[in-house]
Amino acid sequence: MKEQKNNHSAGFKKALAVVLMGAVCLTAAVSVGSLTKKVTVTDGNEKVTIDTINPDTQAILSRTGVELGENDKLVRTEDNNNVNISVIRAFDVESSDPAKAAVDENSVADSLLSAGMTLSENDSFSLAQALESNGAETEVKLARFEITVDVRGEEIKKFVPAGTVKSALEFLDIKLGENDIIDVDVNTNVKEGMKIEIKNVEFKEVTTTEVIDYKTTYKDSDEIYEGSYETEVYGVEGERTIVTKEKYVNGELVSTEEISNEVTKEPVDAVILNGTKEEEKITYEYEYPGDGHLTNMSGIYYGPSGLETYYNLPMDGIVDVMRNMGFDAAEYPYWVRDDGCKMLGNYIMVAADFSIRPRGSIVPTSLGAGIVCDTGGFIYNNPYQLDIATTW
Repeated sequence: MKEQKNNHSAGFKKALAVVLMGAVCLTAAVSVGSLTKKVTVTDGNEKVTIDTINPDTQAILSRTGVELGENDKLVRTEDNNNVNISVIRAFDVESSDPAKAAVDENSVADSLLSAGMTLSENDSFSLAQALESNGAETEVKLARFEITVDVRGEEIKKFVPAGTVKSALEFLDIKLGENDIIDVDVNTNVKEGMKIEIKNVEFKEVTTTEVIDYKTTYKDSDEIYEGSYETEVYGVEGERTIVTKEKYVNGELVSTEEISNEVTKEPVDAVILNGTKEEEKITYEYEYPGDGHLTNMSGIYYGPSGLETYYNLPMDGIVDVMRNMGFDAAEYPYWVRDDGCKMLGNYIMVAADFSIRPRGSIVPTSLGAGIVCDTGGFIYNNPYQLDIATTW
């Protein structure tokens, strides 16, 4: 190597590539019972494996067809019956100073590591400087750095060869997935103590729906009696569709963003008709027929409106219903007549079938004019029957 440097001329345009590493030949003792060795030869991206009983390096190269250039070197290591040989190729570079040559330190480090050799703990001494100052025979320690890589939440702390972040990840066999992001430029050179974080970032679109309540409006109708209601339009609930984008980092939800929010089904408002038609109030003058009309003795009588019976139950709730319909206490007071009939104003309170005689209807009875206030189960047997409220 020193003779080659002395022969360089000032006009020499090409500087011979530096010898990257001297061959390390280790002779393993071969026992009687273990003569065959498994040999792996690595030449760049090509790798050849053979079995041989001849451990001679040249014989191995001859069998594998590997030829060395003038300045190419080998790195050989042995472990039990395994032999690893790495070929390190020299290369020419342009240089204005023939005393200096370029060195691919990363390639050297990768070659040594692939050959199973151990690097120094952390020696940043340049291989190029070592070869230039001490010659090819010097013992050179390659630079490597201890870095920490957080891979999707799992921390890895390792020594890696000098070089870029990309080459460090390749050395550690860390592959970036489609959804991974890294917090440093992969072309940046690694440094001692460097921390690198790799996160898996995924986005998901989630669609949800919400119910939109309908409104209820009331509209007066003079075709319906006061106190009565009818549904003109039935309400229908609407629907709102919301699309959100969820962001997951290393499998954990960290944020949500609303993408769209729109009504996908309009609600239909309900319309209720409020009756405003006044019901004609008819006043009947009726003379008691004397003997034969409904009494607490006979219990059943056929009056002017049909079959009549009587019942005695509390009327407070019924009176409240009538008040809500507009039968106020001033004009329609609740009281009990001398003969025991329960009265609402001038009318006897009776129960009837509302489908035939609506609540508030005035009907003739054997005891005088009555007002329909209540109903009962009797209507299923006789819809025309009247049940008169009494104290009997």
